[in-house]
Amino acid sequence: MTKINSLDDIVKNGLCIGCGLCKSIAGNSIEMEMSDKGNLEPKELTPITNETLEEIKKVCPGVIAEGPEDHEENEGSNKDLVWGNYFDLYYSWSTDPKIRFQSSTGGLLNGLSLYLLEKKKVDFIMHTAGDKDNPMRNIVKYSYNKEDLINCESRSRYGPSSPLSEFHKALDKKQTFAFVGKPCDAGAIRLLAKSDERVDQYCKYIFTLVCGGFQELTKSQEFIDSFDVKEQELEEFRYRGFGNPGRMYIKTKDQREFDKDYNSFWGDESNWKVPFRCKICPDAIGESSDIAALDTWRGGSPKGEDEGFNAAVMRTKKGIKVFNEAVESGYLVKGDKVTIEDIKDFQPHQTSKKQAVYARHLGMRNNNIPTITTRNLRIEELYKLNDFEYNKQQEKGVSQRLNKND
Repeated sequence: MTKINSLDDIVKNGLCIGCGLCKSIAGNSIEMEMSDKGNLEPKELTPITNETLEEIKKVCPGVIAEGPEDHEENEGSNKDLVWGNYFDLYYSWSTDPKIRFQSSTGGLLNGLSLYLLEKKKVDFIMHTAGDKDNPMRNIVKYSYNKEDLINCESRSRYGPSSPLSEFHKALDKKQTFAFVGKPCDAGAIRLLAKSDERVDQYCKYIFTLVCGGFQELTKSQEFIDSFDVKEQELEEFRYRGFGNPGRMYIKTKDQREFDKDYNSFWGDESNWKVPFRCKICPDAIGESSDIAALDTWRGGSPKGEDEGFNAAVMRTKKGIKVFNEAVESGYLVKGDKVTIEDIKDFQPHQTSKKQAVYARHLGMRNNNIPTITTRNLRIEELYKLNDFEYNKQQEKGVSQRLNKND
């Protein structure tokens, strides 16, 4: 089987998610560069050493993905073959009407973050925000107060981002923080904690969203092209929010405004431009987080607008504690309990992906292509429960895709 002997092996085989952790480790030897396809990928400015490459491979989401082992933080949790460890499941939303309205869904992650900042539980929040100078693109943001957090277009950013590209810089601040990002980012941070004790010392909370994958930048480009708008003309680019789910919206520097409903972007899966790494993702549900937030649309897609309701999956005892504190302090509403069957109804595509992933990995191995080493995520167990023909179909589909890319 082909081994990963360089960063280029990760990129060219479609395993890179663009998280930027390799840059954080290697420093100025690497920059994250936008590819022609519309993905952020690492580029070596000066060759990295074998030692640095091995350090990267121990944490890179394109090389390894691990679910949490049994430990004190998840002792006594419920266990589901698809959704992993979980404690309580609740509807929840921000008590601040403006945050709830403007956020992607109900403002759960903003509410948690704001509680941590204003109650001095952490010094800052590390998250992804829109680039004010290039609003279709994303940057790493350190938010120290409400104004930082709310006024930076931080709601769902479906384009490529490198949220971990400055993670070591965040640790170097020697300040406590919470990280908000994608499930693959959360898993990489947990892996880094095994070799860098500063992670647990300073990164006090990890919050994530349940992720359907992100869109390559070319998909966003198609959206603005439909209105004959150039990227350099943009003043604002919003994927959703200002309602739930809200409309996709752009405003130009000369104050022209255009929008489309949310389903025009996500409704037709055949038009998605999701990176290959997302299609083989063994953990899109935030198993390494303290709390995972998700949309609550029955059947998996919105039928219209509502006030904004998240579901919160409490994955650790720390997550339960901070959630309850935020509720008691008036930052979040704790709504009705939901069941794991509700969660599966809200996110049916997550169940189907988890069931398909191991077969897709096998399809890569059968083509002598490296894939993600996966532990504690139960994908092989789910594979064994699948229909034989379904598994073969998934393996064949990956083979066809790989051969087409060749």
